[in-house]
Amino acid sequence: MILSKQSIEKLITEKKIKINPFDEASVGTVSIDLHLDSVALDPAKNKELSLNNYYLTNDNFILVNALEFIELPANLIARIVPRSSLARLGVLCTFEADILAPNFAGKPLFTLKNLSNKPVLTRPGLAIAQLIFEEVDQEVEVQTSRYDHKKLEESKLCEELE
Repeated sequence: MILSKQSIEKLITEKKIKINPFDEASVGTVSIDLHLDSVALDPAKNKELSLNNYYLTNDNFILVNALEFIELPANLIARIVPRSSLARLGVLCTFEADILAPNFAGKPLFTLKNLSNKPVLTRPGLAIAQLIFEEVDQEVEVQTSRYDHKKLEESKLCEELE
């Protein structure tokens, strides 16, 4: 079952869903907006860059965290869905994982790639995706991840391929 605005707000008030920073204006009818953080990682150069008035150019690819730190309880998942307004500019937005598992704690990671011929201005705080919450029929145990979810990290797949 997908949670409504009222259910999302209730769980945030009860601190069962924790979002920091939280802005009530970000809550929609069945979702909550996620925004870009201020720093990105260019994995090709292994270099951090500021998103203050950063233009994502043609074929440019970056990794960037959500501004929000999310903590979920053991009985909820969150699906990440890109905002259509970004796609209409030609920017492909994918995710480290499009489902945040129960007990997730961290900042979701976005991958951005400009597929258009025009540079697209990005900036910290830009609403880029939405979280949709769903109930799990039973509480589940914490899953471990090889990623920190609190900082930007390159793929660890290269380590497996060596």
